Amino acid sequence: MSDPAPADETIEQRDATGRLVSRCAMLGGVPHGPTLLFGPDGLATAEIGFAGGQRDGPMVVYDAEGNEQARLTWRHGVLDGPAVISSAGRVLTEMNYAAGVAQGPMRSFAASGALASTAMLRQGRLHGEMVTYRPDGSVMQRLQYSDGLLDGESVELDPAGVVRRRVHYRAGKLDGDVVEYDAGGRPLSRTVFVADKQVDGPRAGPAAVTKRQPWYQRFSGRG
Repeated sequence: MSDPAPADETIEQRDATGRLVSRCAMLGGVPHGPTLLFGPDGLATAEIGFAGGQRDGPMVVYDAEGNEQARLTWRHGVLDGPAVISSAGRVLTEMNYAAGVAQGPMRSFAASGALASTAMLRQGRLHGEMVTYRPDGSVMQRLQYSDGLLDGESVELDPAGVVRRRVHYRAGKLDGDVVEYDAGGRPLSRTVFVADKQVDGPRAGPAAVTKRQPWYQRFSGRG
């Protein structure tokens, strides 16, 4: 595959005071190559790649101090490839786009740089497992999503890795058992929800959690 044709001219735009506003590489009368945008202080605020008049290649947005705020990837006029969002020089989010839609793994970070969460995206929505982390790196939550809504079993863990709360969702609503556990992993209480409405409990102690019919049988008269 041959390299893109080089630009045949560079066009600069200036405001009424003569301050440089933009510098754009052109080919055949359309943007082709890097375009630079400048702020009032003369520092670059953005660098955008073009090919044949369409955004193509890396795009970098800078804050007032010159730190990267965003690094995006464009192909044929749409976001397609890695995307990184930052603040004050620290990465906040890493994700990917495919044909203009957020897709695939996503990671977020705390201001300290520690990993804060991991997740999967499908068609721009959370889909699959999302894991959140404490500053010490221990897992805090494991959440299940389906097309952007909480769906399935989610758990909360203490720093030692013991499950302290187990919750069931369906289509974004509490639907099923909510069980609380002590530091030894023993059940403390159990509450039952159907479509976000509490229908039973809370009942205390291990007996409230074990040797009981599934909630849908108890409230349907089956079993």
